[in-house]
Amino acid sequence: MATDHRRVDAQLAQEILLDDPAFLRKIAKRMVQQILEAEVTEHIGAASYERSTTRTGHKPRTLRTGVGTLNLRVPMIGKGPSRRGFSPATRETRRR
Repeated sequence: MATDHRRVDAQLAQEILLDDPAFLRKIAKRMVQQILEAEVTEHIGAASYERSTTRTGHKPRTLRTGVGTLNLRVPMIGKGPSRRGFSPATRETRRR
């Protein structure tokens, strides 16, 4: 009976990836960072590389997760109508 090498390879890859917390942190950080950028882009209607007066840079923030603490760059939105009603999905409100 032949062994299915794809199953063994997938199992080995999964074990390697899950045993490396630094790798998981990198993946989580990249994913959350992209989600934050996409939320702001959708809210103000301009990507980070497009000229806009509503994007005012980034601010450093930390996010505690199951894979460790992530150091993120949260996009800032300037004062004005575009700022109203925006709150990132990753933000925890009223938490001490």
